[in-house]
Amino acid sequence: MTGYQFSDIMVCMSDIDEQLREAARNSGLSIKAMSDRAGIPYAAVHGFVRSDGRTMTLRTAAKLAVLLGLELRPVRRRKARPKG
Repeated sequence: MTGYQFSDIMVCMSDIDEQLREAARNSGLSIKAMSDRAGIPYAAVHGFVRSDGRTMTLRTAAKLAVLLGLELRPVRRRKARPKG
């Protein structure tokens, strides 16, 4: 067991989605170019980049990340200390 809880993983995936979506939008590449260069179906890239609610599989996200010069890696988050 890694010590991660499902809620930790979902928060992490949300962060990845946001960062990857922002990098894609700021890349200067068209959706067609990203699709062709990363080997990802156009509809998957378009749906992800244009829609704030759509997600990608980890494998597809990794392909897009490589194209955009990003690295996906696990990061252990520290739990917030209770106030008081």
